[in-house]
Amino acid sequence: MLRWTLIAAFAVLALLAASQLVIPPLVEHRLEGRLTDGGGSADVSVSAFPAARLLFGDGERISVSGSGLDLPIEEPGGSMFDKLDGFNRVDVSLRDFHAGPFSVSSFELTRDGGSAPYRLTSRSDTTPAQIAEYGADRLGVPGAPLLGLVTQNALGDRPIPVALDMDLESEDGRIVVVSGGGTVNGYPTGPLAELITSAIVVRL
Repeated sequence: MLRWTLIAAFAVLALLAASQLVIPPLVEHRLEGRLTDGGGSADVSVSAFPAARLLFGDGERISVSGSGLDLPIEEPGGSMFDKLDGFNRVDVSLRDFHAGPFSVSSFELTRDGGSAPYRLTSRSDTTPAQIAEYGADRLGVPGAPLLGLVTQNALGDRPIPVALDMDLESEDGRIVVVSGGGTVNGYPTGPLAELITSAIVVRL
């Protein structure tokens, strides 16, 4: 009886050891593929013990870096942060990529502990024409590129700077701004944080 108990214990330990080696790379590869579906490069690192937790969106740490990505913006709302809330430590750092009509030079989303808020800082820019064309596309308006051209001719095509610097909390996966804010060309804004963040988080 003792012999079979020892064999079973060793088998469980061997299975745990194998899962620690196999599961994290599989999850990392899947997330990297979703981020780079439109181009660019990304590096994802995840950790958890036991590693099987990662299969259910749960773990100790997730770290993401990348550049040159082209990410469509998803419809905001719903449980956007559900895929990150399961990790105690979050570190997302992206450079020089596109999120819908925004050219993003930097995006940093971090959290240091499961009960801590998320910290978001980002710098990007867009143009009136890009915003108009994107909005028309989203609404299914025929001739969206033409509308963007008309807007560009009417309002010019000077870049509009977008700066985000805020603390966020997740309420059942939904983004809630608890401090800080954002600006568009120096004017306050709120929903842009959710728009840009949604393009990234939905792929994790």
